[in-house]
Parts: sequence; C-alpha cells; structure tokens
Amino acid sequence: MAVLEVDGLQKSFGATRVLGGISLSVEKGDVVAVLGPSGSGKTTLLRCLNFLEQADAGTLTFDGERFDLAAMHRKDIIRLRKKTGFVFQNYNLFRNKTALQNVTEGLIAVRGMKKADAEATGLALLAKVGLADKARQYPHQLSGGQQQRVAIARALAANPQIIYFDEPTSALDPELTGEVLAVIKQLAEEGMTMIVVTHELPFAKSVSDKTLFLDGGVIVEAAASRDFFANPRQERTKAFLRTLNKDSI
Repeated sequence: MAVLEVDGLQKSFGATRVLGGISLSVEKGDVVAVLGPSGSGKTTLLRCLNFLEQADAGTLTFDGERFDLAAMHRKDIIRLRKKTGFVFQNYNLFRNKTALQNVTEGLIAVRGMKKADAEATGLALLAKVGLADKARQYPHQLSGGQQQRVAIARALAANPQIIYFDEPTSALDPELTGEVLAVIKQLAEEGMTMIVVTHELPFAKSVSDKTLFLDGGVIVEAAASRDFFANPRQERTKAFLRTLNKDSI
C-alpha cells in the first residue's frame, strides 16, 4: 500500500504556472529522487506536499486517507505534518537554541512530551546522526554539515512516516556533503520512506529506488532508478543527465 499518492497537483504564482499536474505514488520504504533544472518546480512540489504552500488543485492520499489539496483544513494540515518530516536546504535551525533544543522543541511544544523524555529522545537521535558530542552547542558553533545533520535529527524526532528533503546538500561544500549523504543513505538502509530533491547524481543512482525528472512543472520521466539512469527514454532527460555528468567530472 502506498504511503503517499498525489494526483493532478497544480500550483501557480500569479500568472506563472509552476506545477502543471503532478501525479506520483510512494510506497513504504521507497526512496524517491527528484531531479530537474533550476526553476522546474522541485521545491514547490515538496512545499505543497507538506502544506508550506497551498496547491491550486489536486488530491493527496496519505496513509489511505484522501484530501483535496486546494481545500485543506488547518486541523488536517497539523495532523498530517505530525506524520512527516521536512529537511530544508538551509537547515532552518533556531539560532538561539542548542542542537539538542532544536531537536526537542517540537516534541515538547507540539507533542506535549515531558522535557526529560524529549531530551533522552533528542540525545539518541543526535547520536544516530553522529553528533552526540555536539548536543549543547549552538548552530553558529557547528559546520554546515553538522547543522544539516541536526536538522535531520529534528525531522526524525517526529517518528515520521515519510521525510521530504529539499536539496539537503546544496549549501554545503563537497567534504561536508558526504557526511550528510551518508546519514540519508543509512536511513534508506533502515527502510525510511523519503522523497529527496537532489542534484547529487551518484547519490540518486546508488540510494534511490525511483527517480523523477521534472522540467517546466511536469514530470518528464519517471522510472525505477536503475532503468532511469541506464536507459532514459526522453531526449530531455538524456540532455539533462549529460549536463549533470559533465558537471561532476
């Protein structure tokens, strides 16, 4: 059974169409890589799926429950967000809170967990992402890669059914990129369901189960990753992959 199904998702900003009818299905344990050039609608897709933007049309079925994306009720948005995690490009950590406090904030404020229990959970998650010794440090004391790993720990704190990653390494240099991708790969091996917007071609090839290529707000090509990279069918996909391969040399 699919964890997430989207049918006909549309989104425009003024007269500019950003998403022109996106449909996709994500099974439990799937890692779905989303590729596409700048401006193709990748980030907007994730933001609509997590209700950071309201779609103009389309339906979303989450864990068997169907919703009209253009007419979401606040209580449903809150309820669904509790089942998902979101990792932003630029971390979005609270600058005045420690790494541990960033992870526990939602557990205490939103879920009503006791502080001691939340801290125990937070420490375990920071250890999981390799930051057990950084719990009391503030974001400005951490590298970009470490901050992003705190953000992943925060997303995991909700015990989500799916995590959305919006180009999680785009703000990092190559050395720090590797440490973040290693954590995401570990989560994939543990069976976490994820949609990952990325420009990291080797990561998408080796970790994802399915790959989508967006351009102009539509899915140009979607396939099992092994087929997508070995034998892309659309000329636009082939041209895009050639560009990425050239950039990675």
